[in-house]
Amino acid sequence: MTTPATAPEGRSWQADPVTTSRPAATLAGGARGVEVYTRVSLYLFVLLEPFLYLSVVAALSTADAVPSVPQALVLVALVAVHTGSCLVTVHRGFDGPLLRGRRPGGVVVALVASTVALVVAALVLLPGYEGGGLREDPRSALVAVCGAATVGALAVAVPLGRLALVGLVVPLVVGAGRLVSGEPVAVVPLALATYVFVMFWAGTLRMSMWIVEVVRALDDAREVAARLAVAEERLRISRDMHDVVGRALSAVAVKAELAAALARRGDPRGADQMDDVRTLAQDSLREVRGVVAGYRAADLVTELDGARSVLHAAGTAVRVVGDVPDLAARQVEALAWVVREAVTNIVRHSAATECRIDLEPGEREMVLRVSNDGARTGVDGVAGLGGGSGLAGLRERLAAVGGTLEIAADGDRFVVTARVPAPAGVAA
Repeated sequence: MTTPATAPEGRSWQADPVTTSRPAATLAGGARGVEVYTRVSLYLFVLLEPFLYLSVVAALSTADAVPSVPQALVLVALVAVHTGSCLVTVHRGFDGPLLRGRRPGGVVVALVASTVALVVAALVLLPGYEGGGLREDPRSALVAVCGAATVGALAVAVPLGRLALVGLVVPLVVGAGRLVSGEPVAVVPLALATYVFVMFWAGTLRMSMWIVEVVRALDDAREVAARLAVAEERLRISRDMHDVVGRALSAVAVKAELAAALARRGDPRGADQMDDVRTLAQDSLREVRGVVAGYRAADLVTELDGARSVLHAAGTAVRVVGDVPDLAARQVEALAWVVREAVTNIVRHSAATECRIDLEPGEREMVLRVSNDGARTGVDGVAGLGGGSGLAGLRERLAAVGGTLEIAADGDRFVVTARVPAPAGVAA
């Protein structure tokens, strides 16, 4: 039998319809491995940013004016700060949301601040376009790399649609810088190339994070399925225990009462009744163990014999009409449970003097009908219908094999009718 796992500290078993980010340490098995691999890969991807700034150095090698040493040190320091901000943003994005409602978190504010500082420094300290190809524009190259790294860092927690809008800021800044410097040459191709570069960088990180989110969702689904399996097993055991123990205790009570009455009169048959009580207790113990082990199945022939014995002991005349049908094992078992529960209800909830069990094979369905003349008013008007779970359990069993359960009362007549589909070849 499956047992529920203990929830790790800090996590709730409450199902959450909103997908939340979780650290890798809370994921098990393959899910954890996928997240750790993706996390390390994105860290390394973010650390590529300083190497991309070599394109800026290459552009400066052909420029007439270059930054002084103090200016270069300022740019290097700002690059290091920006790279660190991107790394922290990616790290935090794995473990939780970067936005709190409409308010950005502290790491996002720091990332934006470092980006603005680096872009402003690039526009002020670096020379602009001086003719030739796009590679000869160090200012645009630095802004493009910085913008791509910023949008990419946000990709771990921001949808791709929003990233596409945020990414438009980078080519606009590049184009504006070219226009302000008085060099409107090739502004549109430069802006398009910048936007493609930014979205490629951001899309790569976003796709990697999407894989992690899918793995997390699958892991959550696995946990939910495991909890549902546990709940279903508990429901099965409670239903079976009700059916097994209820019938057994009812039979024991009836036979013990009969044995006591016989013993008071000095009738030796009282000892026979107590032997039956012992047999019932042993059989019930075996069935309870079967319920826990999950391999117990009711047998219709055995249940009909048991019904005769229990009803006779309770002083109720019983008549069985018809033969046990040739049905699938699950259908026969469902009908056996109907006999057991119906007889248990007769003994416990009625004052019946006569009970009839009819087995009626048909072309399309097999009908089992259990009727008695001892119905008493219960909570819902009929004995056995108020507050009990046995009849509800029967409906579930029958529904599982395509059958139905009907309950009717007419005066003192109480009728339980079960129907299951009949296989081809079974006719009235």
